[in-house]
Amino acid sequence: MDIFTTYLALIFVVSLAFGAFAQAGQFCPVGGLRETLNKQGAHRLWAYLAAIAIALIGVNILEFLELVDLNGTKPPYRTQEFAYGRYILGGFIFGFGMVLAAGCGMRNLIRVGQGSFKALLIVVIMALTAYAMTKTSLYAEVFMPIVAPFSLNFSAAGSQDLGSLLVGKSESLQIIRLVIALVIGLSILYFAFRNKTFRQPRYLLSAVVIGLAVTAGFYITGAAMGQSLIEEAAFMSSPPMGLGTQSYSFAAPMADTVYALINSDGLAVVTFGVVAVLGLPIGALLASLLRREFKLESGFNSRKEVLLSFVGAILVGVGSVLAMGCTIGHGLTGISTLALGSFLALFSIALGAFVGIKLEARL
Repeated sequence: MDIFTTYLALIFVVSLAFGAFAQAGQFCPVGGLRETLNKQGAHRLWAYLAAIAIALIGVNILEFLELVDLNGTKPPYRTQEFAYGRYILGGFIFGFGMVLAAGCGMRNLIRVGQGSFKALLIVVIMALTAYAMTKTSLYAEVFMPIVAPFSLNFSAAGSQDLGSLLVGKSESLQIIRLVIALVIGLSILYFAFRNKTFRQPRYLLSAVVIGLAVTAGFYITGAAMGQSLIEEAAFMSSPPMGLGTQSYSFAAPMADTVYALINSDGLAVVTFGVVAVLGLPIGALLASLLRREFKLESGFNSRKEVLLSFVGAILVGVGSVLAMGCTIGHGLTGISTLALGSFLALFSIALGAFVGIKLEARL
């Protein structure tokens, strides 16, 4: 087995675990927010926040130990360009859309694994919309003129992560980043563990495994194996696409999956994101079968539901690319790098979801 096949196999195994525990723990950011607002319990929301905390701590330990470098991730979360227009507008559109679509891309992939034909159609629309946003001129012609003026440059700090914004290019930057991660992460975990229902194994384990999956993603792609593969790719006639230090997101990867399906370049077009998009529903399928929760869901209950779901899927596809991430891409992976943009994007996603939940009864 060559290094690239091993690389993809490891990502697939981690994605299976992600999907399985997300299914078992009913892991869903918007579902958790809806239940919290409707006073049905905050345990699923705490599971999501706890996964963020675990990823935040784990990833920053990796960087502190100099196992990975998060300054050149794919996408570049710590870029000096703080495109707040994209984070705010894209995040809000995404958050509102995922309410209409009954979940983000990750959640709908999990529902596909549980047997939902409805979720499959929603995922297809999300993927085609993301493809149009990333592989055509749609973003450049329609959206870039709107959001481009709303941006700041943090070149003086060197990066937009919280550590750099606090101490600049200080020699103590790495320890400062780790301290910030520990303070935020442990604070979240403290309050999460105060919720009795969250402490049930299905919710607690989903948070732990998904947080560690994000950490593992960065380790696989950014540590020795990932760097060796990047070096080897420089000498390949058809190098693999999408190499670089990265972890889980379901915005651009959905578009990459469409691209991989319509091209015949073999493994070269199979990226981290494509493996994640395929591995998640398979992991959910295995878990749902073991838990006897697999159930075929044929479709929609009304024309209204079809319309709202399809509109929501389009908004998710547009918003995720516009914001450069989603509830997983920014909420777990981006925040684990301490990127200010990811915190802002997640806040905007939550705001959009809040508005969507409040309005959905009237739609």
